[in-house]
Amino acid sequence: MRLTIGMKTAEPPVSGSAPPSPAPGRHSPSIEDAIQSYLGRSSLEPNTRRTYGNGLASWLSFLSGTKEGNSEAPALEDLQESLLEDFRHYLGERGYSRFTVRTYMAALGGFVDYLLVHDLLPPTFSLEKARARLRQGRRGTPYPAPVPDPALPLILRYYDEQAPPNGDSAAERQARLVLLRSRALVHTLYSTAGRIAEVHSLDRRDVADGRLSEVVVMGKGGKQRFIYLTRLAGKAIRDYVTARQDTHQPLFVSHGRSYGRRLSKVSIWQTVKRAAQALHMDVSPHDFRHFRARQMLDEGAPLEAIQEILGHSDISTTRKVYAIYSRQSVREIFSRTTLTPDEALDHVDPESLSSR
Repeated sequence: MRLTIGMKTAEPPVSGSAPPSPAPGRHSPSIEDAIQSYLGRSSLEPNTRRTYGNGLASWLSFLSGTKEGNSEAPALEDLQESLLEDFRHYLGERGYSRFTVRTYMAALGGFVDYLLVHDLLPPTFSLEKARARLRQGRRGTPYPAPVPDPALPLILRYYDEQAPPNGDSAAERQARLVLLRSRALVHTLYSTAGRIAEVHSLDRRDVADGRLSEVVVMGKGGKQRFIYLTRLAGKAIRDYVTARQDTHQPLFVSHGRSYGRRLSKVSIWQTVKRAAQALHMDVSPHDFRHFRARQMLDEGAPLEAIQEILGHSDISTTRKVYAIYSRQSVREIFSRTTLTPDEALDHVDPESLSSR
């Protein structure tokens, strides 16, 4: 039997491709271990294995982050289908060719098939959504116009309206810090419209513990750029850092067994997903970026300003991703400001018309 997901057809398990076992203290194997097991399949040609290895290494880097090498490797139980689409946007924003994007997404499709064969997919993983996300971009541009949920700000309200536990037990302190971190995180995603890698890599000194409104980050290609914190985002960060009472430099840290280590990208995704699921929404961290771009376009911001805020090195990228929104705004303005002939005549002095 052959199984197909997205763009890749996978074979049943072959000799030498035993699934990985969980590491001590984990409920499921790490994604990295599963990738190594998948790439060890004898059915992959050497060139394909090498190319897919590059693609999956990029995906793992996207998931885990590389700054200071201190992010936890995500486990398979953390895998969700939205991470596939987020990776495709990540590649597109970094200027990868259409062919490379397709190839790397094919590698992901093959990997997901491998997990399916070995019954390693988490129960919350939706195969139907995965198929849809992997198919996106197969035809036409790798920069499809995203459609953000207009109710996305409810994600911020979800965490803002929760009362932090005020007890002194270790469990209550941990729950309080996690909630304050969640607030600060979603406000930062919303305020900055930043890439998840940029938000993930922030240190406390970068934002002066929430006292700065303009923050210098290292963007795509090692280029410095500014991201901007609103008053609400700054307050959420200050509340979180003050409650931590530690000297750990990463802005967003783990409050579990690996306390103080930089929060992984998967954990950032889970923070957004937790609220989204409670609100019956389908929202990922990358959607904050699209929502804010659409919001700014609707408010009349020029593409050049949006390019600067999003950190696109070339305005053609901004046009490719958001041109449809710009056209929609133009059509709305056209419809709103175009008068019928009779309406146009209503604006003319009647006396000047009577002599004609």
